[in-house]
Amino acid sequence: MDKSTHPKPRESKLIVKKHRILNLIFREKHCSRFYLARKLNINASMVGNYVEEFLKKGLLLEDYVGTTRRGRTPVPVRLNPEYGHFLGLDFEALRIRTVLTDFAGEILAEKEIPLWPGINRPAVLDAILSAAKQTAKQAGMGRLLAVGIAAPGQVDCLRGLILRYELLPDFLEVPLRDHFQAHFDCPVFVEDNIRALTLAELLRGAGRGYRHFLCLVVRSGLGVGLVINGRIYAGANGMAGEVGYTVFPQNDHPRTMTELVSAKGIVGQALRILKGARKTALRQSLLEMADNLSLSDIVAAAEAGEERMRQMLEKVGQNLGLVTANLANLFAPEKIILAGEVPSCCTLVRHALEQGFRRHTLAQISKDTVLADGNLTGFAGAMGAAYLGFLRTFPEEENTLGEPFPHDAGKAGGP
Repeated sequence: MDKSTHPKPRESKLIVKKHRILNLIFREKHCSRFYLARKLNINASMVGNYVEEFLKKGLLLEDYVGTTRRGRTPVPVRLNPEYGHFLGLDFEALRIRTVLTDFAGEILAEKEIPLWPGINRPAVLDAILSAAKQTAKQAGMGRLLAVGIAAPGQVDCLRGLILRYELLPDFLEVPLRDHFQAHFDCPVFVEDNIRALTLAELLRGAGRGYRHFLCLVVRSGLGVGLVINGRIYAGANGMAGEVGYTVFPQNDHPRTMTELVSAKGIVGQALRILKGARKTALRQSLLEMADNLSLSDIVAAAEAGEERMRQMLEKVGQNLGLVTANLANLFAPEKIILAGEVPSCCTLVRHALEQGFRRHTLAQISKDTVLADGNLTGFAGAMGAAYLGFLRTFPEEENTLGEPFPHDAGKAGGP
């Protein structure tokens, strides 16, 4: 990029201070000028000047005035929800989810579309683009400021590519950002879907208030989001968190955790078991649904007395307990957030998971680590992609100015 597009050093520092004010208000929803100055360690008069500038430009609103015992009048400010909108998109092998938020991060619209088995690459791209356009229309005459895509698989965020996603056919070197940028006038960025979901939990969910936590996401695939000292950790080239590729020994041959515990992996295991087992009416009905068999179908069969499915789900829970314990022993987090449909699909899986976690985690780490479900809905990944739109529009790091969407999630927690 041309160096002329980067702000000068002094200008950069001032811009970053302004952005830190907006980001803190985004996280806390409303703040007084005094609170902003104290929390960010910025001169109070400077904060006052910046806030007045934001009020004039329409980025902020003042809501009410209260009088203190000393006669001063603290005036909380908040983001103007009508200043603009952010669109977030999250997709995986089973479904597409979209979210439209206002400028303050509140959800205005959300949409979910299933993906059918055997869908080809062009159809997937058409479906996610169509879903994004339909949701964007909900903004009406409002300005769309950014589109964020929470992408599955191995993602090159700088180039906006999916390098490889094994759960959809022909998903190699998929130029997502270019595909979308041709249809939207605002900036488009691509982020790993697990990190996007983790950011949503950090800002508005079960991770709020924690500095060190993991977000283990188990749905059609498997991944872990890492928050270290309040920051999303991406690793070298943005490839951290690919726990789905962790290999576990099995009787026949080593298998990845994606094969063993993800929703797609569970369905594959179930079909292999059913094809080799003695036929019963229940097993036959499951085989007849082979092309559309889902995790919920397998859980229902286990709860109806299908012993082989019950045994398989118990093993899934045990394997998830091992993964969770390994992660806890490795990172010693304050909290592990469980997200996606698999960890909470049934009591059998969850009980085995928690039992395995307690058995294999070091006693001191287990005592200090909270194991809990995410607070947000299945739309958390799309929410995180929308929130990233705000963070990328108002970056808090000097080295990201002039580079609208570099791959560095930046300081997502409090300063």
